[in-house]
Amino acid sequence: MNEQLKKLIRPHYQDLSGYVSAGMLGAKSNEKIYLNANENPYSLPGLKGMNRYPEPQPAELLEAYAEAYGVQPGQVLATRGADESIKLLTRVFCEPHKDSVLIHPPTFGIYKVDAHSMPAEVVEVPLLEEAGTFHLDTEKIIETAKSKKAKIVYICSPNNPTGGAFDHEDILTICRELEDTSAIILDEAYVEFSDQGSLSEKLEEHPNLIILRTLSKAYSLAGVRMGVTLCADEDFIAFMKEKVSEIYPLPRPSVTAALRALSKESKEDFQKNIKAILAERERLTEALRTSRLIKKVYHSDSNFLLVKLDKDMVQEFVGFMAENDMILRDFSDKPETQGCIRITVGSPEQNDYLLNLMKRFEDKLAAAQA
Repeated sequence: MNEQLKKLIRPHYQDLSGYVSAGMLGAKSNEKIYLNANENPYSLPGLKGMNRYPEPQPAELLEAYAEAYGVQPGQVLATRGADESIKLLTRVFCEPHKDSVLIHPPTFGIYKVDAHSMPAEVVEVPLLEEAGTFHLDTEKIIETAKSKKAKIVYICSPNNPTGGAFDHEDILTICRELEDTSAIILDEAYVEFSDQGSLSEKLEEHPNLIILRTLSKAYSLAGVRMGVTLCADEDFIAFMKEKVSEIYPLPRPSVTAALRALSKESKEDFQKNIKAILAERERLTEALRTSRLIKKVYHSDSNFLLVKLDKDMVQEFVGFMAENDMILRDFSDKPETQGCIRITVGSPEQNDYLLNLMKRFEDKLAAAQA
């Protein structure tokens, strides 16, 4: 394992003897009889094969992920969504009551939650806002990570909830400057919606760069919970599989769904769906910018839009939408996103309904003021 990455791992994990389950002893085969895992030999009707434990890290799945993300199978750890990756990486790098994690609010809230659950200190370097978009405060992130000795720097790009992607050179600068001190965990959950693309091709150049991907967003599989951790260091990935990952992390139906989503047969539908979402994102952006309710629509490289309203109007507006079966995400009570709500880009019909409801709310306000 790369020495710079190895020294970031909590010492007791390096000496830990991982549990070896029956499923880890060899790939499953229909030609063999397995009497080693205390499984029920009988399947229930309509559930053939579900009586057997799944492979912890199926080779076919790792190969499919590797092809999709431009890496080698040995550089892939399959997890139950990117959320599990965040939990595992926080656990393996951060010593409770000692180490710290750096985040850039506003950003995905689970980074802070998982850090506090260790517990580990959370250090914040807020994003810089300019001309309707947000940027990393690169110099301050580097300076603060060094002074606070942050073991992990989380970067979400495209960022949730702001929507925009960050400049690749800024991210790589952070990787270079913190190579000896911090693991840079880049969450690319929404990267398929961005023209900027992934930084997976830069993994080999940056031993401390770890990338998270998911099938929840672009691949339409939020319900099956499938994600990956990518790292150039295959020894680190092997270490995570042996000592950190759950012994049977991937349910059989989820693996089947993931393989189908990543297959050549699904590629055309996948690309068509992305194209449709991007077209609707553009249409929705333009429509929202003409609304009398909206003060600002932030630039988005994702499948959602962060928009700002008058902060005194947000609760009434979100409540009105909910009364009419339209559920939006309210971020107005957060310091960095006061007056803001997040709107997921839906189907054309769903977006039409959203815009019609907004017009009704505008008319309601106008009537009240008359």
